[in-house]
Amino acid sequence: MKKLLLLLLIAVIAFPAVNAQFTKVGGGLTFSSGYHFHDVNYDGNKSGNLALSLKGIYKINVPIQIAPSFTFFFPHVFKDLNEKETITTMMFDVNGHYVFNTLDKFEFYGLAGLDILLAWNTTRYSGVGAATYKESDNALGLNLGAGSCMKLTDQFDLYLEAKYIISKYGQFMLNAGILINIDWLKKHENTGIN
Repeated sequence: MKKLLLLLLIAVIAFPAVNAQFTKVGGGLTFSSGYHFHDVNYDGNKSGNLALSLKGIYKINVPIQIAPSFTFFFPHVFKDLNEKETITTMMFDVNGHYVFNTLDKFEFYGLAGLDILLAWNTTRYSGVGAATYKESDNALGLNLGAGSCMKLTDQFDLYLEAKYIISKYGQFMLNAGILINIDWLKKHENTGIN
């Protein structure tokens, strides 16, 4: 199953890259409502809420964009008397953006796409019966949301995005960060313009 998901992700990312113009790349912070591993609801079994994300934007044509991203969550660590439980999560997303307006300083877009979530649970017991147990899981989901980009300078844009992931590990996510305008850099790399 993991190999199939990985192949699907590579195919979805590679197809737009062949016919598209890579225009922006960047990253930022993500806040998530989180999920419970294997849907078992107790404090130690919850994912982390804060993450780092990387994002790229491929401009297909106006108003369509493809935006692959990678998100790594800071692990959630729960400690009890003789137990330490760690939930680690990463996500790969491929979203399509439909840009509703293309103004000079501001863009607003709707988004929909695929989410692949990979999760690991490591539980360590200390004391007389010391042992370590590891489990992993993955889930395929659907992203639905909206976002906006605001031009800070010719080189940099600020983005803010809200989405809900419909999945076995459903959660709400809020992303914010900076995008570097690759088009501008390509145009000005040899001209000496600052």
